[in-house]
Parts: sequence; structure tokens; C-alpha cells
Amino acid sequence: MGVFLFRGRLAALAFFFLCGWLLLVGKLFHLQVLENKKLAGLALAQRVQEVPVAVARGDILDRNGQALTNTSLHYSVLLFPGQIANKVETAESLSSYVQMPARQIVMQMQEFSRPFKLKTDVDAVSAGKVNSLGVPGVVAVEERLRYGFNNQAAHVLGYINASDNRGMSGIEQAFDSVLRTQQVEAVAALVDGGQQLIPGLGYKRIILAGDKPPAHVVLTLDSQVQRKVEMVMDRRMKTGAVVVLQPYTGEILAMASRPGFNGNDLAACLNRPDAPLLNRAIAGFQPGSVFKVVVAAAALEEGVVTAEDMFYDPGYIDVGKLRFKGWNFDKGGNGRISFMEAMAFSSNPVFIEVGLKLGADHLVDYARKFGFGSPTDIGLEAEAGGNVPDAEDMFPGDLANMAIGQGQLEASPLQVASMIATVVNDGVRVTPRLVEKTIAYSGTTLRKFPVAAGKRIITKGTAAQLRTMLAATTKNGTGQGALAEKIETAGKTGSAETGRTDASGKGINHAWFAGYAPVKNPRYVIVVLVEEGRSGGDVAAPIFKEIVEELFEK
Repeated sequence: MGVFLFRGRLAALAFFFLCGWLLLVGKLFHLQVLENKKLAGLALAQRVQEVPVAVARGDILDRNGQALTNTSLHYSVLLFPGQIANKVETAESLSSYVQMPARQIVMQMQEFSRPFKLKTDVDAVSAGKVNSLGVPGVVAVEERLRYGFNNQAAHVLGYINASDNRGMSGIEQAFDSVLRTQQVEAVAALVDGGQQLIPGLGYKRIILAGDKPPAHVVLTLDSQVQRKVEMVMDRRMKTGAVVVLQPYTGEILAMASRPGFNGNDLAACLNRPDAPLLNRAIAGFQPGSVFKVVVAAAALEEGVVTAEDMFYDPGYIDVGKLRFKGWNFDKGGNGRISFMEAMAFSSNPVFIEVGLKLGADHLVDYARKFGFGSPTDIGLEAEAGGNVPDAEDMFPGDLANMAIGQGQLEASPLQVASMIATVVNDGVRVTPRLVEKTIAYSGTTLRKFPVAAGKRIITKGTAAQLRTMLAATTKNGTGQGALAEKIETAGKTGSAETGRTDASGKGINHAWFAGYAPVKNPRYVIVVLVEEGRSGGDVAAPIFKEIVEELFEK
């Protein structure tokens, strides 16, 4: 029996050692195989120092794949304090290149134990001199600026909050979930136990992978059209907007606002009285006489008037106790003119008379059919819907004001461009479109934004009559300043009263020109707004002309 007891104890002891051995093997397997990458990463992290230099964000591209973001380069100076032997001497060497006092540089090195970015926006020459110092722990690296130096399409692109990489306006905001990612680009240094750079390894750029790679947004903008438009704007206006549409598809080829802004330096825009962050292309303004296109469309469509009907324009019209004057009141008005001539010469008395005959219900209805009073829904959160007053709230004086684009009526340059495009497109309104598609980092299409089906607003016949009127306006009327060399143009002027006066007592007006080119087979609808520009014919029309000549220049 003693033998059996001994053998039992021996078996139990063997079983115990076997279990222990199996546990040890299991633990080793877990550490060496299952946890290998994690542990290696932790070990490496203790020997790698990195400084984030860019949070990856997808590009915004034009219709031809041309990048509108991440197009410009600058340099940043990075410091790895643990690798810098003589902080004071190093600070004195860097001071002139980074334009910072040496004392301030030393204080930052003492404050931050981890590597950090000392200075951004360093020029290439200074960056080269920093690297030529050969000081361990100091390196100048190339970075891409999110926005280009020319600030092209700034209001369309918008801007981001650099602290959290979130879009705050424009396409950056509207497609933030598409563009933003957790991937971070960093400059890393592999160091030894004493936190010194391992010889021969130097500084490396690495990508700290996130869960979601960035994607890109492709716009309908044409960067060449945009560039030419903004070039003319910079020559000719301080405050205003321009929109260029493809009339048959509603695609926005260019959209710009002035003053512009630098998305890389938003602090410079704060508290400025000229509101550079406001996208005036999608903001509401009184449209003035460009709205006469809607009045004419409604009156012709409803049979209230024909293009050949004759009127007498003495330079004013009385509506109740209110007197509305024409722009040439001092010269006695236009006298006896046809309705077509009333459009060409922008006769307020005639259009008020026609508007009163048409009635508030019809005029308001057509204004809304043309897209006034609601956003075009191009995807930008800041887009204004403008304002169309309710017909039941209008008195004759209100209707008279609306007939000449004044009073409570407000519209954006984009809405006015859509109005002109409807006339060009034989009376079919196509919703404006700014975004073409989103694509993955690999280039595959994620989502398309196709051209929306158009909706007929007026008949082909009415649209054709309106085009004849607009061509007469530039050929013989108030829009002659829009006549371009070798390219026939058509359009309508507008000088919208603001109700304010300047120091000399003259009224402050917004200047408009809304038209298209060429007259036959139009390629572009172009709307120009010059805020406080006084005269549409004298100020906005010549800008339209210059843009047309730039676009058709071979």
C-alpha cells in the first residue's frame, strides 16, 4: 500500500509541474506571438521621439483634378530638447533665423521636455541655414500649407480650426467628415537610452496611422476660370463678388468674394470692418434692376405685355402719394419707348407700371419659381436664401419697389446667376451645383452629385424674347460697358439703392451686371456685384467685360 501511495504522490507532483510548465509555455506564447507587436511598439516608443508636423486631411480638387488645397510649401523649425547639449548657445544661433529672441527660445526649451515645433512659416533660405548649423536636436523641415499663397477660392474652400483639424466654413465644413482623418504625419528621431540621436539614423518622416484615411472632394470649379476671375477682381474691386455658371448644367465654374482672406492666418481677419470672411457670392443684397428680368418674364408669360407695346416714360411715376424716379429723371426720362427699349434703358417708370398691372401674386410667384427667397442648396452652410415679401402683405408702394428690385427684396449673386442661366437655357431652371463627387484616397469614387433634372419656369418663346432684350441692353442701352472685343455679350445692369448716403450726400448704391457670353451658344453666365459701387453700367459692366475677354483669350 505504501508503494501505491508513493506512486500517487509522484503522479500528483508530476501533474503539478506539467501544469506549471504549460502555463509558462502559454505565457511565453502570449508574449512572444500574440503580444509581440504591442510590446515591440511600447519598447520602440521609449526610443522614438516625434513631433507632429501635419494632420492628414483630404484635398479639395477642381473639376480637372487640380488641387486647390495643400499646394504651397513652407518650413518649420523643430526642437528635441533632450538632444541639445548647450541650450543657450543653440538659442543664440537660431535667433536670427527664426526671428525670436534667444531668451524666449531658451525658456521654451526649459518649459517643454518633449520635442516641439519652435517656429512655423520659416522661409527656405533660413531653413537651409538652420540645418547647416548641424546642431543635434535642431532640424528644419518642409511642410505643406493647407491654403495657397494666392488665397484662390478662399470663400468656397473655407477654413479649418488648426487646433482640432475641424472644418469651420465652406467646403471644409460641409465635407468635414469626408476630409478629416486621424492620420498624423510626424518627424521622428530614434534615440538611445540617454535620449541622444543614434548616429546614422537621423530624422525620419513617419505616418502615425489612424482608423480612417482621408478622402478628397472634387468641385465643379475650374481653377483656370477661377484664377482669371480673381485676377480681374483684384484689379477692379475692393468689395463684392463674382459668380460664373455653366448655363445648361448649373455647374459653378468660379465663385469669388472680396475682400479675400488667408486661411492660414485667420487672426489677421478678425475685427476688420470690411468683413473678409463673409462670402458675398451667397449673401443677400437688394438686386436692383437686374430683377427686371423676372418682371419681364412674368409679364410676357402672363400676357400682360408684349415686347413691342409702347409706353411713355417722363422720368418718374406716382404710386399713390409716392413718387418713384428713374435714373434719368433730371433729363426728362426716356419719353415714348417700347417695352423692349424699357429693358434696354432700364426704365423704372415703365417697369413699375407693368409690375402694378401684373400684380403682387404673379410677381411673387415668378420670383420664387426663379429661385429667389430660398437657398440654392449648393452645400455651403452660410448660403443666404434672400428674401421675397409675401404678396398679401404688399401695398402698391411695396409692389412698385419690388418691380425695380428694391424694398424688402434680397438676392445673392448666385441666385441672380441662376436666373440668367434659366433664360439662357430656354426657360428651364437647373439647380446650381458646386460639388461633383467625393473620391477615396486610392482614387475610387465614393459618391457622385449628378446634375439635377431641370424644371421649366417659362416657355421657350418667352426666354427667347428675354435674350433679345438682354442683347439690346448691351448693344444700345445701359449695358454698353459690357461690350467685349470680338465677343458678343448680353445682360442687365443694376444699381441698387442702399438708403445710405456718402459724405457728399450722394446715394450709396450696389452695382450689378448679370449677363452671358457669347450671345450665340453661350458658354458662361457671369454675375458681377460691386458693393457700394454706385453704377451698374459704369462700374460692374466693365468688370464683366474684362472677365469675358480674359476667359476667351487664346
